[in-house]
This record gives sequence, C-alpha cells and structure tokens, in this order.
Amino acid sequence: MLFYYSESTDPYYNLALEEYIFSNIELEESFFMLWRNDNAVVIGRNQNAIREINLDFVRKMNTKVIRRNTGGGAVYHDLGNLNYSFIQNCENGRKIDFSQFAVPIIETLDQLGIKAECNNRNDLVIDGRKFSGTAQMMKNGKALHHGTLLYNSNLDFLRQSLSEKADKIESKGVKSVRSHITNIVEHMSNPISIKQFSNCLMASITKKNNSYPLSLNNKDFKVIQQLQETKYSTWEWNYGKSPRYEMLKTRNFRCGELTIAMNVLQQGIIDFISITGEFSGNQDIHQLEKLLKGKILKESKLLEVLSYCNVNDFISGITAEEFTNILVF
Repeated sequence: MLFYYSESTDPYYNLALEEYIFSNIELEESFFMLWRNDNAVVIGRNQNAIREINLDFVRKMNTKVIRRNTGGGAVYHDLGNLNYSFIQNCENGRKIDFSQFAVPIIETLDQLGIKAECNNRNDLVIDGRKFSGTAQMMKNGKALHHGTLLYNSNLDFLRQSLSEKADKIESKGVKSVRSHITNIVEHMSNPISIKQFSNCLMASITKKNNSYPLSLNNKDFKVIQQLQETKYSTWEWNYGKSPRYEMLKTRNFRCGELTIAMNVLQQGIIDFISITGEFSGNQDIHQLEKLLKGKILKESKLLEVLSYCNVNDFISGITAEEFTNILVF
C-alpha cells in the first residue's frame, strides 16, 4: 500500500492533490491519504451551492466553499476534522463494496475503546450519531472513496454553515440529508489530540500492509498547483457548476420590502428576474430587470454591471452593494 499525509490545510490544494493522484498516478497497489482543511464547506459534484449553504454566514466567517468531484451531500471541514481517501484499481463495470473502507477506521476506534458501525448509507456512526460522511466515484479503472471524520470539530459552526435559508429554492441538484452528529473525542475516556488520532489511524492501516510513502516531485506539485488555481479556487467550478434553479427571496429593507424571483441557469446566468415590493423609485424597475438578465450571479460581476446605472433611481434608499448582497446572499 502507498500512503501519504498532506501537510497543507488549504482545501483548494488538498482537493487538487487528491484529484491529481487519482487521475495521474499509476497505482500498482492501493493508496491511502490523510488530510485536514481549514474552515470550508465542501459540496457534492451535483449539488446547488446556493441551496446547501448559509452563504451569508460562511462569508462572514471567511469559510471557503469548494465543489468536489464525487457526489453526495455537503460537509463541513475545519482543523478538528480529519479527512481520508482510499484509491484502488478496479475492473470497469465491476461493483465495489465501498463498506470495506470503513473496516480499518472502525477497528482503529475499537482499539481506542469506541464502538462505531457503518450504516446503510455508508456513514459511520457512534450510538446512532454520525461522525463521518462518505462519497465515492469510479473512473478509468480506478475507484476513489473518501470521507470526513469529525474528531473535535466546531459543531455549532457546522450547523450554521449548512443551515437552510428561508428562501424558496427549487433546484434539480442533489439535496443533502441532515443527520444527528457527534465528535469522536466526546466518546473517549482518555482524550488524545487529533494529531495523535491521525497517527493511530495511519499506523493501524499501514501496518497491515507492506506500506511505503508516495513520493511526489516538483513537477507533480506544479501540476497540482495549476489544478488548484484553474479549477478548485474558481467561482466557475464552485458556484457556476450548480444545476439550474429557481429562487424566491424576500428581504425587509429601509426602502421597504423587496421580493426577488430568479431563474438561474448553469454557469450562474440569470435567465429571468422579477423585482417587486413596497419600494419606490424614479425609474421603471423593469429597466433594471432587463439590465440584469443574462448576467452572471456573482458579486464582482453584478457590481460591475450596476456601476453603469444608479440603483437608487430604481429602488430608493439602497446602494449597489446592498442590492448585490440581496441578490447573491
């Protein structure tokens, strides 16, 4: 078995690293990796970022939003959470029992005096409470299975980051299934640090195999960085890849109540927008709607568009920045 521990805590980098190893490294045997991320919400490949995340909260808390390559639901990462990845070769068309990857984790926890089990969704639970969400994919003769391990995460931040907004959002994207959650450390009679836990897990998995570390060179790191910059850190991948959706939101503002209905296409393009409410203005609101139609629902792009008009002429008492925040967040 090959193994690797990423020293980086940059979520954009770590997802790029994982994709690079999965897509580019020829494996003659199975591979295992451990990694941690600074504050981030990671959504499934087929999810709508707008629907799954409390965007206002994650923006205020400087939490990154990243789309991964695998399906499944949204998960929260911080330095109290440990992520793992298994990669192995597989025959095309051959069904894989992904629950096999839970076994070494359950065995490690058992050694630490914690009884865990794998439920029918391949989630790991302790006393019925989830501490690990998993996802997987198969491509070009390889299988990737990865997951989170809530060890000592800020569960309050997790809940607020993933809380649903009151806005009505209809989307074809996959919706997350909310579960009762727990941290692993809460079930330890003699708690250890996450670093110690990481070492225990790595040792438990690698000692059963003829294991040695994966070596990456400067050329590898250069390609990983390029993938990080051109894919995982871009708005186009993380938000623009959301399936088309319809949104209806109402906000109370000093100018009055604003109700905004939008149809948004993939790549974040506003296909339809209607602005109604108790506000007043000197200009016809339909002119503002026409200006916004066909534009990208991205803060910087909208501010650029609105710089060519005075939003206050259409909605008295509101600035372009405030109006953009209503549209985006």
